[in-house]
Amino acid sequence: MGDVVTCSVLLAILAVAGMAPTAPPAVSPSQAAEKPLPVIGRVRVTTPLCKTLLGDASLAVQIEAENDRRLDTAVATLKAEDVDSSAIAKQHGIRELTRQFVTLREAAVSGSNAMRNFRGLIKDGQTADQRAKLGAFADALDGALRRQRLLADRLGGLVAYLDTHEPMTKEEHDKATFDVIASENDSRLSARSAFDPRDFGPTAAVPDQLSTVAKASGADIANRALPLERDEDDASAKIEPAFSGC
Repeated sequence: MGDVVTCSVLLAILAVAGMAPTAPPAVSPSQAAEKPLPVIGRVRVTTPLCKTLLGDASLAVQIEAENDRRLDTAVATLKAEDVDSSAIAKQHGIRELTRQFVTLREAAVSGSNAMRNFRGLIKDGQTADQRAKLGAFADALDGALRRQRLLADRLGGLVAYLDTHEPMTKEEHDKATFDVIASENDSRLSARSAFDPRDFGPTAAVPDQLSTVAKASGADIANRALPLERDEDDASAKIEPAFSGC
């Protein structure tokens, strides 16, 4: 009887040739409750080639699943992290976000490398139809990993922004906003002979607090991560056909 592997969108259960899955990352108390683990396919393999292919695919699925959790954690961190109260708070936030960025991106690259190995073996498939189906599954799963890598890069971009801008408490931000408005209005009034209420327009441009930028970035990453579910559904629909010839 061939080996049976159950691949989940959120967790890859590795049961190929005695392989055991690595433990999933610990979930912080602040992390949102996880969704149930939907099964994306039960795959039976009987040939050495298919066992090797399934090993690479299972590794990539597991990485993709863990990166989903890492993205949730990153978004939660961005919403909660205080990087404005002091320079120490800023450095603490940057250190934590840097760690999350590096872990997320390195994992996505590792998953893509596993799929590169997978693609390299596809040419040894028994039939053109089998090779095409394996390639379609690889495209779908690699698409999710590529999207995660791009999201990691956005997180890295935020870290670079935070590192090059000064923290600002709410009181400091309010004062800076008031000073700019006052300065602009004084300049406008000095050039006019009469008071014009239209001189007191919208708030002048003052850099947002770093925490405000972080929260906005978290919302942006969460929004950009929404298509991941479509990527996972696509992989789910293609995994069983891909291994049907095994």
